[in-house]
Amino acid sequence: MNSESSGSPNQVGEMLAGADLEIAHELQGRIRLKGPFLSHPALDIPFFEAYILAIEGVEDVRINRKASSIVIEFEGNFDTRDRILSLLAVPPQEAISDQGYTDTRIEADVSGMIMSAAVLLALPILPMRLKAVISWLSVSPVILEGATTLVTKGLKVKVLDATAVTMSMIRRDYFTANAVHLLLRTGDYIQHTTETNSDRLIRSLLKPETGMAWVEEEGTERQIPISEILPNQLVVVGAGDLIPIDGRIEHGTALVNQASMTGEPVPVRKEVGDTAMSGTVVEEGRIKIKAVGVGSETATARISRYIESSLKTKSITQRESEELADSLVPLTFALGGVMAVITRDLRRAAAVFMVDYSCAIKLSTPVCIKIAMYQAGKKGVLVKGGQAIEAMAGVDTIVFDKTGTITTGQFEVTDCIPLVEDLDSDGLMALAASAEEHYSHPIADAVVRAAKEKSLVFSDHSEVDFIVAHGVATYIDEKRLLIGNEHFLKDDEGIDFSSVPEIKSRLRNEGKALLFVALDSRLIGVIALRDTIRPEVKAVILRLKELGVKRTVMLTGDDHTRAMAIAESLGLDEFYSELLPEDKVSKIAEFQANGSRVAFVGDGINDAPALMEAEVGISMSQGSDIARATAEVVLLEEGLEGAALAREISVKAMGLIRTNFGLAVGINSSILIGATLGWLSPLVSAILHNTSTVGILLNALTGVSLEQNQVFKER
Repeated sequence: MNSESSGSPNQVGEMLAGADLEIAHELQGRIRLKGPFLSHPALDIPFFEAYILAIEGVEDVRINRKASSIVIEFEGNFDTRDRILSLLAVPPQEAISDQGYTDTRIEADVSGMIMSAAVLLALPILPMRLKAVISWLSVSPVILEGATTLVTKGLKVKVLDATAVTMSMIRRDYFTANAVHLLLRTGDYIQHTTETNSDRLIRSLLKPETGMAWVEEEGTERQIPISEILPNQLVVVGAGDLIPIDGRIEHGTALVNQASMTGEPVPVRKEVGDTAMSGTVVEEGRIKIKAVGVGSETATARISRYIESSLKTKSITQRESEELADSLVPLTFALGGVMAVITRDLRRAAAVFMVDYSCAIKLSTPVCIKIAMYQAGKKGVLVKGGQAIEAMAGVDTIVFDKTGTITTGQFEVTDCIPLVEDLDSDGLMALAASAEEHYSHPIADAVVRAAKEKSLVFSDHSEVDFIVAHGVATYIDEKRLLIGNEHFLKDDEGIDFSSVPEIKSRLRNEGKALLFVALDSRLIGVIALRDTIRPEVKAVILRLKELGVKRTVMLTGDDHTRAMAIAESLGLDEFYSELLPEDKVSKIAEFQANGSRVAFVGDGINDAPALMEAEVGISMSQGSDIARATAEVVLLEEGLEGAALAREISVKAMGLIRTNFGLAVGINSSILIGATLGWLSPLVSAILHNTSTVGILLNALTGVSLEQNQVFKER
């Protein structure tokens, strides 16, 4: 990382506005842009690449800082090309970091490998004096790096490497010194390439939704990219549209589905003065919203930031492994020093210095973590770093919210019971659907859908009145038709309910919501509905049990009877009903106080406290922005399969880390013993050590995989 500051906000603005990216070369589906902005030390390359990858249609991005250029590969159409050029005309402010970003390690590794290989090939034909000069020049970076490390960080692996190479040079064993240098550079290249590629793959997994929005300016509406919306602009949102920003409603009324933000399964009425939340959907009506949450609070910026954060977060296991590896370096150095003093054999001492535990231990753990993150991401699960992997592997209790998590929030009709002799179930359904088809609401939609599936004929009626949070009213053949909940019909309209106590009790005991129908002040029928349970939930719960989860729990604000019916049908171990959001947090804290390690699965803004309280928070794919930002695990695909996948891949990753740790200690201890006893030369010791490190790395790269019989969708 570069320490140069990015400057004041004004300087940043000038820098962005003056990016002046020009087209240097162009083919169909590929464009190369150049500009001094791309070589600026404050440019945050990972963020900028993630930002461009988020543009719909972009397939790959490569930035070459030295050449001040960027190559973008995309679907070969003009719309995508125009979108790229439009968004890059003024790059996002988040592209400028306080610290900047530089990573020239791979280029240095390649240069070192080429240099070492060339020297090794030339050694047999060079005179001795020239061999010495060229070899000292070739290995000097290793020696210099070791000296710098000793002064700034103390006894670390680089010091061991430098000491071993220096001893070989002193002994005039130029072949061994250069061969070891080549092995070291090759190992570094594999390490840095693996890290860079895995980081790049992870960044490409979550592409934020990029779309268009309508804004009103001076009475005229025009469509612009969501990323270009400015504070205080009027954003126009109609029926079926996603609200793209946070803001205040300035004009119009609408029914808004806020399930993704609040967990409410029923749309709410919004009017002038109310707050509109990004990520919610207008189901009916048309509103104009004054934008507030834009700029650095856009989904693109937030998602990119927490991906970058996840890549930098180390797990406890990783930190402990690094500490142990570093603590073994002085022991190796001391053993080599003792051998040099006792035997006066620099060859044997150099062989000892060739062995260290740090490479395999330090390298395999983060690679296992990142490969696990990538494997999970390919299957639709974003795991935010090593701590999340480690915590997910350790949980023994998984707690599910109900609405939007176990259930879809989409109702289905289960019973249609007429209460009068001259009406059958189809007639009751057609009558109810006739009025409900004008009302955008999950329960109304379920009734209409059920009627249409039976091809029922709807009745003619007068204009429909909507009574918010109660139901609907209209006239059919001059008779007043009422459809709604018990409170609306019984308490507000005075309808007699004495004929249905047993029916109500039975249906509610089955966990169903009830819709009552009255005609001409007489109760004529009951329609029962059930919030649809996700079809995969039961299988996911069984899979979690197979993966070592001891307890599965459901928390809900729903009534006890309905909650019990769902819990029993799914085979959940426990359930707690009629809870407020703060009660969910208390329950999780109670489980933890009793020794449980808890993962919580939720989706709404009201789930954020519980997601934070649990050891692992898991957000559903359609979860609110705050839920996705708060959670350690984000499901990118619809459904709950990702919760089981996160558990499976975390358990396997931690198991592989333990296996690789054992291999690293065992193999390197054996090599160290052989070197100490004089059985191994410095070159053989280096070859064995580096080969084992590469082997352990390859095991880390390929070891985290899923069971073949588990079906998960790849992104």
